[in-house]
Amino acid sequence: MRKKTITKSPNHQITKSSSGFTLLELLISVSLIAVLVLILSMSVRTGLRAYSRGKEINEGLIVVSAIEGLLGRQLRAVVRDDGSDFKDFSEFYGEENEVSFVTTYVSLGSQAGGLFKVVYRFDERGKKLIYAQKVITRPEDLKEALPDRIDPEDKENLMEQGWGLSIVDGIDSLAFTYQGTLTDKSAPEDWQSGWNKKGKVPEAVAMGLAFSDDAEEPATTWRVFYTNFLLI
Repeated sequence: MRKKTITKSPNHQITKSSSGFTLLELLISVSLIAVLVLILSMSVRTGLRAYSRGKEINEGLIVVSAIEGLLGRQLRAVVRDDGSDFKDFSEFYGEENEVSFVTTYVSLGSQAGGLFKVVYRFDERGKKLIYAQKVITRPEDLKEALPDRIDPEDKENLMEQGWGLSIVDGIDSLAFTYQGTLTDKSAPEDWQSGWNKKGKVPEAVAMGLAFSDDAEEPATTWRVFYTNFLLI
């Protein structure tokens, strides 16, 4: 608080106290408060963005882990044309954005058992992974293919036809490659981009997966799955 001195005479002075702030002091105080509020709001926004981004990453990792776990188990239980009783049900077809085969393993939530035709398909237009499964009881059932295009409103119709369907959104890219022999030491991204050898199952399948990232170019992570249950 400032003090103002009033001179009455050369030998006598009266000291008078000021009861307020000057206009300059008020302006400085308001400016400081505004700066502090701005800094605080920026910190809060940064913290919220970091939390939201971390949550998205964690959710993405959970989805990736679930996809990889299911695909790996199904490939190790793939039906082969090896002279067994199920040889007539052996079918393996692979493209860059889709793989389908017959397996004896499905997710734990399924109430059915037996043989299943499963399809993993990446919809590049919608940036989503489509997973479908159907119980196979006759070799003729293998001819029932999943429609080329699947919209959300088609899900109920497909379920009536016996297909179980799951859709995972937010995938930037997904690709499959195939290895015919384990002696091939090339990188998974350099393996065959398709597989259509009747009665033959590839020794390994690789999946390259990348999730959408607005901040930077998403990196593709490759995971290798072996079809021989003795190899993990």
